[in-house]
Amino acid sequence: MVPFDRTNFPDVERVIKAPASRWDKKIAADLISEMEAYFGKVDTIPQMKQALAIAGYQGLQRHIEKAVAGKTGADAVRAMAHAMRSFALGSPGLAVASFRDPDVDNPEYQKAAGQLAQTVLRIFAEAGVTDEAAKHAIRILKSLVRGFVLGEMSAPVARPIDYQKSYVFAVEMFVRGLNELQDGSSVKDI
Repeated sequence: MVPFDRTNFPDVERVIKAPASRWDKKIAADLISEMEAYFGKVDTIPQMKQALAIAGYQGLQRHIEKAVAGKTGADAVRAMAHAMRSFALGSPGLAVASFRDPDVDNPEYQKAAGQLAQTVLRIFAEAGVTDEAAKHAIRILKSLVRGFVLGEMSAPVARPIDYQKSYVFAVEMFVRGLNELQDGSSVKDI
């Protein structure tokens, strides 16, 4: 196996050298770092995507578990939401890799995805959100996190916005809405 040499990949070099936003460069650097760490284990692009997704799931799970340690209920959900955003901003390449759900039969991938899902479901269950409501809560929270992170990453430097304050408000709205989600009676099908 030939070691990973990014100079053999002109597109990667072009992205790194291009006058890009700080986030574009951060995502590229994050992915390159992970590819260099895993390249000896993968032979194909799909395997590389799986390896990055596995690393993303494992990293996000560790980040969430650390954030929720000692917290319960709504406080744990808040901590999880902030940990998810923090992970995505700190490791944008891994976050992007783990946002996708590739169709794979890789046991290591399935284990990492399953462990992350169990962690998230446990946190929601401790907050009283279970079953179908928990599935909706996960989907809503993932969308909330992705939306804020993408907005923050694409915001022009010339127009700074206090994303942290807005995100705190959004998380609080989400947490307060969990009771409505669990009840489900106020939701009307469109």
